[in-house]
Amino acid sequence: MSAGWRIVPVRSGREREVFLRLPERFYRELPAWVPPLYADVRKQIDPRRGDFFRHSAGEFLLLYRGDEPVGRIAALHNTRHLAAHGDGAGFFGFFECIDDPAAAQALLRPAEAWLRARGLTVARGPANFSIQDEAGVLLDGFAHAPMSGMAYTPPYYRGLLEAAGYAKAKDLHVYRLTRESWQPAQFARMLAVAERVATGVTLRTLNQRDLPGEAERMATIFAEAWRDNWGAQPITQAEFLKYARDYRLFLDPELILLAERAGEPLGMIVAIPNMNELVQRIRGRLWPLGWWPLLTRRRRVTTIRLFLLGVRPQARLLGLPILFIRHYHDLLARSPHYREMEFSWILEDNHDTIALIERVGGFRVQTLRLFEKGLA
Repeated sequence: MSAGWRIVPVRSGREREVFLRLPERFYRELPAWVPPLYADVRKQIDPRRGDFFRHSAGEFLLLYRGDEPVGRIAALHNTRHLAAHGDGAGFFGFFECIDDPAAAQALLRPAEAWLRARGLTVARGPANFSIQDEAGVLLDGFAHAPMSGMAYTPPYYRGLLEAAGYAKAKDLHVYRLTRESWQPAQFARMLAVAERVATGVTLRTLNQRDLPGEAERMATIFAEAWRDNWGAQPITQAEFLKYARDYRLFLDPELILLAERAGEPLGMIVAIPNMNELVQRIRGRLWPLGWWPLLTRRRRVTTIRLFLLGVRPQARLLGLPILFIRHYHDLLARSPHYREMEFSWILEDNHDTIALIERVGGFRVQTLRLFEKGLA
């Protein structure tokens, strides 16, 4: 470690709190930034309580210049990713750093060494536990506030990673669709075809009275629909059920659809109200009074984020994405509050989905990039 830099592994509750709050120093001048719900992240990064540590391991590090914290990073050995892909990839996440390439390298080198010592051959990120969590460095669209679960970074992070020897692994696109951008004529033609081929298919919203059964159906769809997707890892029935229970106060059943034929689940689409509209107002703090706006104003959220869309292989010619989008269009048209929806994120080479979104009036607002570097 060069003179002036000091790496401190996060071990104590006090160090964990410094790690948690450090981003406030880097983002206070960026009005689009949305702080996390600190109570949630505090639990996630605690090895005694975080779900990630039930199956995987991580090392959390702080970088100091003298007595001043100037960066943070987590090195993450995600065994579930490796079981699904066998690509030797470890992850770095929770990356925050001052605008100094030497500081970034002082952070990245010990994280890389930790991954290398565990037999991993690639460092990939930033990804907070997996690419299905907050992931990527923002390349453009800095004026757009991130929706729930999406990453937001300063413009200089790309340069820091490239200077440290990292190269592009994959770009993630963010699209939005509004009442005004909708292209009804284009969609009508696609819908006519979908309705002809989707014989016997029915769509329904989430049944909250049967959450265990719904979680099992969603896990089945996810396992098949995302099996070959770059970087995806399975979501189990227990995990779907836990998400539903943890966020039950903010779920809107109208935003979660399952497609079925003769009782067989064929596909699903999951969207959530963009609670970041409210989290930004309370600055990520639930206490002492931050919880009150979340509970009393959650029905006033105007934007939604669509983050899971999957169709089982045997149903991929039935036009289910078009039927799903019709539901959301109708919802936007009649809702007194929802006005805009975001598709995020979409892999840059998912050309079919991108083409569909653009044809109905969606437009790209942001690009995020995942970087990687060989550890040989």
